[in-house]
Amino acid sequence: MESRRIVILLFTMLLLFIGLTVLVITESVQVQTFNETLYAPVASQIHPTWTTIAIVIGHLTHWYSYAPIILVLLIIPSTRKRVGLPMAFTLSASAMLGPIILKNIFAIERPIANQLIEIGGFGYPSGHSLNALVFFSMCAIMVLRYSNNETARKVAPVPAVIAILLVGLSRVYLGVHTITDVLGGFLMGSVVVCASVLIERRVRGGNIVTDVKQNNDVICDVEVE
Repeated sequence: MESRRIVILLFTMLLLFIGLTVLVITESVQVQTFNETLYAPVASQIHPTWTTIAIVIGHLTHWYSYAPIILVLLIIPSTRKRVGLPMAFTLSASAMLGPIILKNIFAIERPIANQLIEIGGFGYPSGHSLNALVFFSMCAIMVLRYSNNETARKVAPVPAVIAILLVGLSRVYLGVHTITDVLGGFLMGSVVVCASVLIERRVRGGNIVTDVKQNNDVICDVEVE
C-alpha cells in the first residue's frame, strides 16, 4: 500500500515537472510575471551579509560537500548497505540528471541581469535545488527508517525542509536562478527520491520492513526497561 502511494507521488511530481517545463520553455507571460513578482521582495533584502551567507550555503550544498559524507557512510560497515549505498546511488543519479542531462536538453539560460556571483551553465532546473532536496530528503528518510531515537525520528523532517528551502532561496537571492528554476529542481528531486525508494524496495524485498520492525522492537525494549 505504501509503495502505491509512492508511485502516485512520483507520477504527480513528474507531471507537475513536465507542465512547469512546458511553461518555461514556451516563455509563458504568466511564468515571467510569477518570477519577477516573487523576486522583487528578495531583491529588496540584498545586503553584503546575506550575500555571504547565500554563497556559503551554495558551497555547503555542492557535490563536493555531499561526497565526503557519503564516502564515510560507505566505508563504515554498519552503514554501508543500509544507508551508504542508497545515498550514493540516489545522489549520483540526481547529480547526473540535473546539471548534466536535463540542463543541456532544455538549454534554458540563467537570469543574468541581477547575478551577484559569476556562474556558468544553463539555469533550468536548478542543480543545487535538485541535489539539496534529494540529499536532505534521503537523510530524513534514513533517520525515520533506522534511528532508535524517537525524538530524532519526530523532528528529522523539520531541518531537512528548512535546509531545502534555504538552498532554493539562496539561489534566487544570488540571482543565478529564477523561482521556476528552483521549483523545477524541487519537483525533479522529488521524482528521484521516490524512484530511489521504490528501486531500493524492489532490490531488497522485505528487508527494509524487517529492519524498521527490528529498530522499533529495540525502542520498545528500551522503553520497557
